[in-house]
Amino acid sequence: MTKKPRLLWIISFHHACNDGTLMALVALLPILVEEMDLSYYEVGLLGFGLLITVVVQYIVGRFADRAFSRYLLEVGAFLMGATFVLMLFVNDFIGLFLAVISMRLGAAFYHPVGISWITKEYAGEYLDTALGVQSGVGNFGVIIALGTSGFLGELLTWKAPCVLWAGLNFAAVLMGIVMIRREHAPVQQSATSKMMSPLSTARKMWILILPIISGGALYQITTYFGPIKLTKIHDWSAGNADLAFAIWIAVGTITSYYFGVMSTRFGKKQLLAMGYLASLVAILVMALTAEWFLITPALVIYGAFLFMTYPALFSYLTEVTEVGERATAFGILFGFQLGGGAVFVFLSGIVADLLASPDYAFYIGAVLSAASLATVLMIRDTRINNKHTGRA
Repeated sequence: MTKKPRLLWIISFHHACNDGTLMALVALLPILVEEMDLSYYEVGLLGFGLLITVVVQYIVGRFADRAFSRYLLEVGAFLMGATFVLMLFVNDFIGLFLAVISMRLGAAFYHPVGISWITKEYAGEYLDTALGVQSGVGNFGVIIALGTSGFLGELLTWKAPCVLWAGLNFAAVLMGIVMIRREHAPVQQSATSKMMSPLSTARKMWILILPIISGGALYQITTYFGPIKLTKIHDWSAGNADLAFAIWIAVGTITSYYFGVMSTRFGKKQLLAMGYLASLVAILVMALTAEWFLITPALVIYGAFLFMTYPALFSYLTEVTEVGERATAFGILFGFQLGGGAVFVFLSGIVADLLASPDYAFYIGAVLSAASLATVLMIRDTRINNKHTGRA
């Protein structure tokens, strides 16, 4: 990478802190379910807090398209860190839900600002690689959160990971203030592009709305109910259950780094189709069994292909939108993705509570995977078949 690698890595570190903080709380759910006597419905309701991010993220995206500030990332990171400090005083579901709302508010800044910044700075031959790097680094933060939070929670207290991730977010704030100020702000849009309607931007991505929604839903269903299924139903320890899903994301992190190479060889459409097919098979395995020798390979395959779909969707969005509407476009994309995750994880919680088993959450994920696979296979837009992204 020859184009401003420092900026890419700073933005990517914010991604790691953002997603890692969110995952740290999710990784603690098997412990919190016991500590606070949470029901599946309440677990799903916590996931429904994603809608806060959906709304605020759209507003942030629109603002960033008009008056970009390089410090917007620091605002989000500070809110995330402050929330986890407040988490130290939480001891019931109401307090936990309020903390989730605050955390989701902070989480609304990274995706419309960070990713749109990257698409502007690295437009051309490096774009797919840059998107893969930021996606992979974000996933690395999630791996650290999943791989350590359960063990720290069991060894010390569930509040120990809160201290760790609060500190990392405050470090991201300091790093951004000191280092990002040396970078040029991304090229701003023309007066004409400022007048673009959000509806016209949304129309450009309508063909992939279902896969976008499914991507968010699959991620949330798997992370919210996967560890709980293994701990509450099959007596795994919280640390071991979290570690199993950390492997899932670790494999996805590795494949994300190679998205540029894979996209050049196979094209985005094939990567998306393989991602949803692998998700369909793997999530059915998770619904039907908890044997480690079946769960482990299923998670490896699931991670390898599902996580390739995210930069593929980002890359396609870059193909069909103008520079001046990128922050708005990514705000809309993540609005559908996180909104889909919120709605379906909440629905999964209701169904799991009614039928007294988290397995049914995975059946909902299987239906979404199958529907997304069918949608992708029917797409005829040539831009999704492109094997190289060179559009500014």
